[in-house]
Amino acid sequence: MSGGQGGSDFTPPPDETPEQSGPSGSDFTPPPDETPEQSGPSGAGTDVAEEEPDDDRAGREAAMAELVGEAGPDPDQPVGADAGDARRVRSPTGPAPQSSPTGGLGPGEATERFGHLVRHYRMGVSGAALALAWARQEHAPDGATVVVEREVSPLGRLGRLWTTPPESTLSCAIVLRPPLSVEEADAIWLLAGVAAAEGAAAASDRELATWWPDLVVHADSGDEVAAVKVEIQLGPGKVRSAVATIRVNLDTLGLGSDGREAVLEGILGALDRNSADLAEGSAGVAAAYDGRCGMLGRRVKLRLLPKGETRGVARGVDRSARLELESSTGMVQKVAIDSLRAIEAV
Repeated sequence: MSGGQGGSDFTPPPDETPEQSGPSGSDFTPPPDETPEQSGPSGAGTDVAEEEPDDDRAGREAAMAELVGEAGPDPDQPVGADAGDARRVRSPTGPAPQSSPTGGLGPGEATERFGHLVRHYRMGVSGAALALAWARQEHAPDGATVVVEREVSPLGRLGRLWTTPPESTLSCAIVLRPPLSVEEADAIWLLAGVAAAEGAAAASDRELATWWPDLVVHADSGDEVAAVKVEIQLGPGKVRSAVATIRVNLDTLGLGSDGREAVLEGILGALDRNSADLAEGSAGVAAAYDGRCGMLGRRVKLRLLPKGETRGVARGVDRSARLELESSTGMVQKVAIDSLRAIEAV
């Protein structure tokens, strides 16, 4: 976590040395130990799932096995030597192959849609897992997209569970290979947030805002519309690849399941527009995120990792995706995404 300059209003908790200090002049108070949570603009916290109990994990696996069993064998599913055909793009006249080279319940073949290579699955552990496997095992190109109708484990930032029913959800995971330095890697969170907000707004004609670092909300009510999660793989001095997962609640947009294709088209189009200037760095996407961020100008409370909290007025998001928080004394603290436990408006 980046701090400000000068002295800070910091009081260490008893019998331990704080691992993170607030900036100079920030309203910083280390709280007692607590469970990580994520909250939106209304300030209502949502508990993040801790390590899954064995019984729950077994139940989840049984549910997946049951769903696969219900699907039954597919007479058109390639086996043996023909299984390799599942890697090919669908032929305009041929049958859709049903097996998947990267896991998930098929078909999972790659088709060209909205200018992107897209694999569609009826079910999978998660879109992110399938996209990561595609990127690592088959060198999926920039923009390659996985769409999953039903995810067994739809987890967001800090393990937050996505609870919207599958029939009301668009879940897509996009492989990205942006020309960004390690220092600007977290700007991919901003890119995903802007794409989710612009794409959902275009499809629904609703006024939407980003809410740092991972949410999209209705601009008027603050109700959550979408959540993003980014997983980044770093190479020597630069980003090697990333997978951005975007989940959208279609019902809150007034679209229902019939709007899934329109929202996906909007998201992928917005992603292309906003990533076009990344060769010049992340300043452009940071400015686009600032322009839609409903948090700016509001006083917020941040609970930090591993512990502690700070308050101030959100003034902006920099090119490294850090929130710029102005304290009551006018000093500015920059908070990185991986330092955040939860945030709420106060």
